[in-house]
Amino acid sequence: MGRNEDMLFVVDSQYADESDAHSLDADLFAVDEDSATTPEATPEPSDMDRLARARDCLSVGAPLFIIQRSHQHSAVIPGALSHIRKECGSALNLGVAVPLPRTRPAGVTTFLRNTQLAPVQIADPECFARHDSYGSVLMEQRDGKPYAGPSTSQHWGFFTQELPAGWTREWVAKVVRAQRDVGATVLLTPGVWMDASDRVNSLKLMREAVSWAREEVRSHENLAVNITISHSWLSTPILRDALLAELLDMDEDVFYVRVRWPLLPHPYGQLVSPDILDGYLELSDVCAENDKFLILPNTGLTGWVSLAWGASGFSTGIGSGERSFADTKVIKIKRTGPRPAPTNRTFRRELLHVVDVTADELLSSLPGQSACVCPFCRAQPQGSWDKAQAGAHYLSAVAGLTAEAARHARGSRTGTRALVRGGRQLLSDATNLVPLTGANDPKHLDLWLDRLR
Repeated sequence: MGRNEDMLFVVDSQYADESDAHSLDADLFAVDEDSATTPEATPEPSDMDRLARARDCLSVGAPLFIIQRSHQHSAVIPGALSHIRKECGSALNLGVAVPLPRTRPAGVTTFLRNTQLAPVQIADPECFARHDSYGSVLMEQRDGKPYAGPSTSQHWGFFTQELPAGWTREWVAKVVRAQRDVGATVLLTPGVWMDASDRVNSLKLMREAVSWAREEVRSHENLAVNITISHSWLSTPILRDALLAELLDMDEDVFYVRVRWPLLPHPYGQLVSPDILDGYLELSDVCAENDKFLILPNTGLTGWVSLAWGASGFSTGIGSGERSFADTKVIKIKRTGPRPAPTNRTFRRELLHVVDVTADELLSSLPGQSACVCPFCRAQPQGSWDKAQAGAHYLSAVAGLTAEAARHARGSRTGTRALVRGGRQLLSDATNLVPLTGANDPKHLDLWLDRLR
């Protein structure tokens, strides 16, 4: 069939179908939507105060919960943050992150201004997506569409600048300044792709970039080592050992480690690779034992469970692309016939999983279960489905789970284990009553329990 007779969609899950395609494709491509919501007027803290508040969040204590600016529905994030702060209080430290090359400058400043109650504000340079880093692979997975399109990336000189001689001290300084100029309170090193086939040189270049960034960063500013790697760095012992040795040998204390996952089984699903989960466990445990503050961006509930293993923070978001950093593929759908109704999904807190709304309603009817009464679920319009409100519900629920585990009298690991056991019990109780199959099946629960004993 000719290309002009097909609709092409980019998805990050093996079994995504036509009902998922429109939603996932929108999640995975930036529309540079500015948040129109303006929070209540509050006094503007000084730069020194903002940096000090962020520094306090980068120390041992409450876990750091970061919300990634979503490509769609970002206008609900300030309200979700406000609700989370009210409900979770001091049990959480809050942060936000915005992708610079996929956002126009006005969108960055608007978002950071509207989310200033989060002390940690990150303006991610996403240099892994440059054409001379991992960008060409990302483009190939997206049928020729770049990860960061020219309508947004053209505004960021560090992202588009040609570097025929490779990374330089001056270029790294430009990456740092771009983040400072938009008001980030935690600055990142560039985070170019680390090639697993050339681990020695990749680690050397990463360390060199950190050294150059440290030269640019002022004494009162906060710096995190930004690392972008394939999942093989976690699942392959020789690569994992080399990475851990490098982290432990560095003087830096804060690490922002983004891992490219394989294609997920289902839309909005969780990571279910035992080898990669074992890698996260060891990475988290080693960092905790050596007083390294580990942040795991774009990890969703995998980041949540990693807190029990020793990680210090994680990020998630409304769209599939904010909840995971996974391989994608293109699916073709014929342009004939009416478009199928979308599959509306919601996060079931007790199950620690996203399910379709029909399954969620059936779960709510089980003994001991009930429908969610958070303000975002109550705002769902009768007879339709508002994805923005569902996204805000998800953020609120995951933040609540993070705070609940952190508050447990016997520690975060025990609290996390109790919540996962509760999810596993609900799954058992629902057998033969609720169709928790396919995308509704929380296959990750047993994998987590095996690693929380």
